[in-house]
Amino acid sequence: MLRQPANLDVLFKFASLATRTGDLEGAVSALERMLLINPNLPRVRLELGVLYYRLESYEIARSYLESALKSQALPPDVRGKAEQFMAEIEKRQNPSRFSGELFFGTRYQSNANLGPATSSVRLFGQTANLNQQALGTADWGFVSSAQFRHSYDLGLQDKSTLESQLTTYANRQFNLSAANVSLIDFTTGPRFQAFRGIFEEVILKPFLSAGYIWVNDQPYYGSYGAGLETAVLLADRLRNVSIFSWRQQNYPNTSYLPANSLFTGTQYSAATTFQYQLTQIVSLYGFGNAQRYQTQQTISQNYMLGGVGGGMAVRFADPLFKSGLPWSINLTVNQQWWQYDAADPIIDPGVVRQQADTIFNIVLSIPFDDRTTFSISGGRFTRASNLPNFEFTNNNVMFGVGWRF
Repeated sequence: MLRQPANLDVLFKFASLATRTGDLEGAVSALERMLLINPNLPRVRLELGVLYYRLESYEIARSYLESALKSQALPPDVRGKAEQFMAEIEKRQNPSRFSGELFFGTRYQSNANLGPATSSVRLFGQTANLNQQALGTADWGFVSSAQFRHSYDLGLQDKSTLESQLTTYANRQFNLSAANVSLIDFTTGPRFQAFRGIFEEVILKPFLSAGYIWVNDQPYYGSYGAGLETAVLLADRLRNVSIFSWRQQNYPNTSYLPANSLFTGTQYSAATTFQYQLTQIVSLYGFGNAQRYQTQQTISQNYMLGGVGGGMAVRFADPLFKSGLPWSINLTVNQQWWQYDAADPIIDPGVVRQQADTIFNIVLSIPFDDRTTFSISGGRFTRASNLPNFEFTNNNVMFGVGWRF
């Protein structure tokens, strides 16, 4: 491109490659140069409209799409694509916006019930033997999740929006119904820009939350709480997102869990993530979290948790279908440590529980189009403990399809 700056074929090839690897700004630059050489290129104007749409510059996207639609020589399929993106821009510029994600897949777990690897455990300070049904057991299952988001632009100078999100999740095991988990969670609150003129970008979101979890299709606990999310641009390619929250968790007694209320208490948590855009196609991130759980009446279930981790995300050109949509690989590793306040007399009155988790996960995402993505993931969860009752290892593989709207 440096040797032949006016060669339209070279410029278009560069723009295609840049788009496939996620360098949208580079693709925009090349296509705009093409229009300087030859303004009568409606297909290029369409591609620029799509790129600016993906960059969330909707007014510029609209102008390019409108100019492309004015061309009488635009093929019907290309015209249909332009009209589709025009409709999407209209929807996104509406002060009230609704969006979401759906996922459905299947998962194999080597230890679906998270049972101990050995039958030898501690009970009242003595060695006891579990029956085979309580040990770690492999199983397949279906997994589904959905997120529904609504935002309303308040039209203020600080870019204020009122955001709400409803999250649902459910898994159904083929054999181990005791490992079935369902949840519903709702958060809502205003998001706005703070400290304008002092810092380049600081976004705050105070929120309220509520949720419920079922295990084995029986009530497990309900919760409600509040928190604060912060997003800060620390440098051109470095961002930080932190969340601070508290939740009251109420555990009801049921026929399945007759002593469940002993776990009722309050959870205080903090989590922070730093993301660094190393290149156009490689992102690095590190994160840390801390949590305190305080029960109302069972000191042996009070704990402190701390964790650190990191990972990387890599985008690369579609190697099979030449779709123009980049594939991605996301790798994360997390280590966390638990320290309980007191010994559990039912397990071992002389040993205060400690445990450490090592969690590894890798995800390959393959987009079919701008909304539909196939993903396959694999992971390993290992828990070490000074009490054998709580030690386990669980390997998992999951694949499924997600759809955004």
